[in-house]
Order: sequence, then structure tokens, then C-alpha cells
Amino acid sequence: MKCKTCPREAGKRDFCLLHLKAYENIVKKYDFWRKALKISWKEYLSEIEQNSLTGEWAKEVASYLINNEEIRIVKEI
Repeated sequence: MKCKTCPREAGKRDFCLLHLKAYENIVKKYDFWRKALKISWKEYLSEIEQNSLTGEWAKEVASYLINNEEIRIVKEI
């Protein structure tokens, strides 16, 4: 099976190893952003996608999540 964002072979969560690492970093960092900026998941992904300092793999994952309406359930504190 191919990665959701590129032609490499997919592993966990249907991402290749490179995009999986980017996905895990995006998910892990969201709670920090949410607490600091009161930002929604979609807004957070848009910020990642538009940030010139964001790596290419993270941008590709963020774009995929935005375009495929992936929803993240977060525990509200």
C-alpha cells in the first residue's frame, strides 16, 4: 500500500516513515498551540501549511489532513 501523501510504501496510519514522523510531530505539538493560542485543529493545520519555516513533509501531511477533513478529537482542559 502507498503512503497517503507520496508514492513510498506505507506503514502505520497509512503514511510512509517520513510522513508518519511528520504526522506524529504535528499531533504532539497541537496541544501546546491550542493552549497558547486557543486555536482549532483546522486553523493549526493551516498555520503549519502556510509557515515558511515548516518542513516539506509536515506541509504535505497538513495539506492532506485539511483536504481530507481528518478530525482530531482533543480533550478539553
